[in-house]
Amino acid sequence: MNHPLCRKNNFLAYVEKKLQNISTLDGFVLACLFIAIWTLYFTVTEMPVALKHDMTEAYSWGQEFQLGYHQHPPFWAWVCGIWFSVFPPNILSFAALSATNAAVGLWGIWHLTAKLVKNPAQRLTASLLPLLTPLYTFYAFKFNANIIFLSLWPWVLSFFFSATEQKNKRATYLFGIMAGLTLLSKYYALLPFSGCLLAALCTPNGRLWLRSWQPWLAGAVATLITLPHILWLFTHKAPPLAYLRTKLGFAWHDVTCAALKAEGGLLGMISGISVMLAALYYWHKKSTPTARPLTQSLTKWVLAVTLTPIVLTLAFGLSMQTIVMAEMMIGVVPLLPLLIFQAFGTLPAHFVARVTLLATLIVNAGALLAAPLYTAWRVDFTKGWRKQLPVQDMAQEATRLWHERTHAPLMYVAGSTWYANGTSFYSPEHPHSFPNSDPTLAPWVTPARIHRYGVLTICPVTAEDAGCLENAAHYTTPQTVKIAVNMAHHFAGHTTPDHSFVVMITPPSS
Repeated sequence: MNHPLCRKNNFLAYVEKKLQNISTLDGFVLACLFIAIWTLYFTVTEMPVALKHDMTEAYSWGQEFQLGYHQHPPFWAWVCGIWFSVFPPNILSFAALSATNAAVGLWGIWHLTAKLVKNPAQRLTASLLPLLTPLYTFYAFKFNANIIFLSLWPWVLSFFFSATEQKNKRATYLFGIMAGLTLLSKYYALLPFSGCLLAALCTPNGRLWLRSWQPWLAGAVATLITLPHILWLFTHKAPPLAYLRTKLGFAWHDVTCAALKAEGGLLGMISGISVMLAALYYWHKKSTPTARPLTQSLTKWVLAVTLTPIVLTLAFGLSMQTIVMAEMMIGVVPLLPLLIFQAFGTLPAHFVARVTLLATLIVNAGALLAAPLYTAWRVDFTKGWRKQLPVQDMAQEATRLWHERTHAPLMYVAGSTWYANGTSFYSPEHPHSFPNSDPTLAPWVTPARIHRYGVLTICPVTAEDAGCLENAAHYTTPQTVKIAVNMAHHFAGHTTPDHSFVVMITPPSS
C-alpha cells in the first residue's frame, strides 16, 4: 500500500528507525523528556486542588522510615521519603516523582518487549502502546501503594522471563530482589505472582525452572528483603492484616458494583488503543498479512501473567466481599496493550509502528498544550472544584495560629486524616502527622513526645469528623487553646465556600 506513512523517506520513518536501534544515552534523554512533559502537565493541572489524600499520606509516612505502617508495607513510603529528602515538598516535586515512577515502568516495558517481540517495528509498537493509555500518563499522578507497581511490575516480569525462558541465572537473583520489593509495597503482589507461576507452568523452560533450585534461590532473596518487615509484623501485632480485616464483609450489592466498575474502568483505559488497532485492521484487511508479534508459546505466557491478576483480583473481591478498584490492577497489566496488538497483529508492521508513533507524539504534545486550558476549565466551569477542601489554606493558617500563641517549632499535627497529613506536607515546617490523634495509626508518636513538643490539632466541624475532637481531648492540657476558624480554598481569584474548623493548640510542656 502506497500510504505516505509506508514510505521510507519521511520523518516518522526516520524516527522509527532511530527508536528501533536506540542507544542507552538516547533512551535516557527520551525518558527525561517524558518526565519533563508529564511533570509540567501534572503541575499545571493539579495546581487548583489539594494533593490526593494518599499522596500526602505517602509523604507523612515517608518522614518516619518505619519497617511497616498500619495499612501497608513500607517500600513505597520509603521511596517517597528518599525523594523528598532530596527535593522540596511541593506539587512540582510530587509531579516529578509520579512521572519518574511511570518512566521507570515504561523503561521496563521496553526491556520486556525486546525479549518477547522479535520484529523491530512490532517491538516499537508494543513499547509505545502503553503511552496511548492513561495507565502510564494521566493516571500516573497518584503515588501510592498501587501506583508504585507501574514501575516495579514490568521489571518483575522482565527478570522473571529472563530467568525462566532464557535460563539467565543472574536474572533469578534480580527477580528475587524485585519480588521482595513488590511484596514490601503491597501484599496484593501475591495475586499477580500467581500469574507468574501459571506462566512458568505453560512453557517447557518454565517447568524446568520450577523443578530446579532457582525458584528456591529467588524465594530466599525475596524473603531476605522482606524479613525485617515480617519480624515487624510479629512484634507489632500485624497492623496491615488488622486493617485488611476491616475491609472485608461489605454488602454484596456494593461488592458486585465495585467489581463491575473496576472491570469496566480497566476496559475503558484500553479502549483507545483497541479502537485505533481495530480501525487500522479494517483499513488493511485486504493487505498481505504479516506474522503476529508473539509466537503461540509466548502468547500463552503473556496471557497468563496478564489475565491471572485480573481474574484473581475480581475473584478475591467477590469471595472476601471486599471492594476492588481498577487502580489496584493498572500496575500489574503492562502487557495488556501487547495482547490487544497480538489480536490485530497481522497488520503491516512499519505502518502500525508509525501510526502509533504519530499518535504518541500527538498525545504528549497535546497534553502539554492543553494543560492550562484544562486547568482554566476545571476551575471556571466545573462544580467539583467548588467542593475542594481548603487543605493548603488551612495548613498555612493553622501554622500561623500556632506561632501566634507559642514560640516553639511545630513538631506534631493531629486531627482528621486529610488535614493532619495535608498539613504535614503543606505547612512550611512539615510537622510529623498524628492522624485522628490515634496512636495505632502513628505508633511513633507517643504521649511523652506530645507532652514535650506540643501538638496542633485541626478538626473539621462535620458529622463525618465528629470523633476528631473526642480523640484530641486525650492530649489536651490546661494550657490548650481552642480556636474556631472558617476557611475557604483560594486559587487564581476563585474561592470555594467556607468550611468550619476547630483548631486546638496544645503548647509544649516547657
